[in-house]
Amino acid sequence: MKNSNTDLACFCISKLGVPYIMGTNGKVFTGAMYNDLTRRNPSGWFTTARLPAVRAQIGKRTTDCHGLIEWFAAELAGGKWNYDTTADEAFEAAQVKGAIGSIPELPGVCVRCPGHVGVYIGGGYVVEARGFDYGVCITALKGRPWTHWYKHPKIKYSKATLPLPSPAKVGKTTDKYSIVWFQLALNRQLAGNTAGRNVRPELLTVDGVYGSKTAKAAAAYWQRKGWSKKAEVWCIGANTVKALARA
Repeated sequence: MKNSNTDLACFCISKLGVPYIMGTNGKVFTGAMYNDLTRRNPSGWFTTARLPAVRAQIGKRTTDCHGLIEWFAAELAGGKWNYDTTADEAFEAAQVKGAIGSIPELPGVCVRCPGHVGVYIGGGYVVEARGFDYGVCITALKGRPWTHWYKHPKIKYSKATLPLPSPAKVGKTTDKYSIVWFQLALNRQLAGNTAGRNVRPELLTVDGVYGSKTAKAAAAYWQRKGWSKKAEVWCIGANTVKALARA
């Protein structure tokens, strides 16, 4: 893993499902951390009603919104957590930023609203540690109250797309990153096939879940390519990756 915008995007995708706890950044949540955070109670987040569910996360890795980026920085530093700041402070420190309507199609740029940050992965989708009820999840850019985008001051940016996934072997389950890449790639193709025809394509929801809708879209794609839909059911194989990469 390198310090790049695409590596940040890939890292965040790999953390889908990690629980959200205010004031944490990827370390294993311990009893000592629980006691300290509840004593300080940042932003009044640790309510009485929430405490039992928070205690249940002890022993797991947890994060808050900017903590996800701090976790990435710690991985780059060999497991040393030496970067700790708030979402708003990171935005203020950024040298390149703009209103959300001007966001570049560049995976790894950050999106923000006051007190919160997410990481754009392309195709109109964001990975964010959204809150206690959601954890780390993927959301639609236009469905959330983002006001600005920025290049994070700790990340090195270049013009790039997300890297190709490692194709799964037939009969093995595809990993979450490969599913996200596949869903984004299929959506780009669907949008391109209907461009100029005043037709709104039915796009996949990008969520990293290879459910029935994604499987159906995969089968339809394979049939259009003249392949047997039985060849790669429930996984994304080498032929699919190569064909969508070329497209």
